[in-house]
Amino acid sequence: MMLRITLALVVFAALVAPASLCGAQVVLNEIMADPARDWSPSDGNDEYQSMQDEWVEIFNTGLEPVDITGWRLRDAVSDSSWRFGFGGVIQAGHLLVVYGDEAYAWEDANGYARQGLSLNNSGDVLTLVAADHTTVVDQVEYAGADVEDDRSYGRFPDGGPEWVVYDQLNPFTPPSTGLPPTPGAPNVGSPVESTNWGPIKALFR
Repeated sequence: MMLRITLALVVFAALVAPASLCGAQVVLNEIMADPARDWSPSDGNDEYQSMQDEWVEIFNTGLEPVDITGWRLRDAVSDSSWRFGFGGVIQAGHLLVVYGDEAYAWEDANGYARQGLSLNNSGDVLTLVAADHTTVVDQVEYAGADVEDDRSYGRFPDGGPEWVVYDQLNPFTPPSTGLPPTPGAPNVGSPVESTNWGPIKALFR
């Protein structure tokens, strides 16, 4: 009898769980906060324009598509954030890249001041927020050394728990992973030097 009651409670809890929790399978996957070259394929003039070439990659780690309409990216410094104004659904196992120039386009179209992605080059906390503008879906803190001049900071592998510096274009010392930034493509390869990043990163915070 006790087993039946327990099972009934588990089923009931699953049925009444907040819908926003389904977004937990969507994670921040890779960040380019300090571009030193043209990264955006859609800026119209194929020129490097600083904040317009910043990007954030988001990954759906789950087995079901997730609708991210109304979700936002937010930093730690201010309450300013950019609402996702396009697409709406990330398919299972797919990556979505948000570029700074796309943020400008959405802000222009919706009457907001141009702030772009506003990723802080000296370090920041980036938060992915659900459509209720309260529920935190995912969050990552990065240091300035993690993202300096064409270094991206991302999960290794995609959706995994470990974050490393993708520094092939601007080697990190110490140590360098030798991995290239990969907006919209899988984070693959093998780091040149395997290490515990926590103590090393703490030196740069």
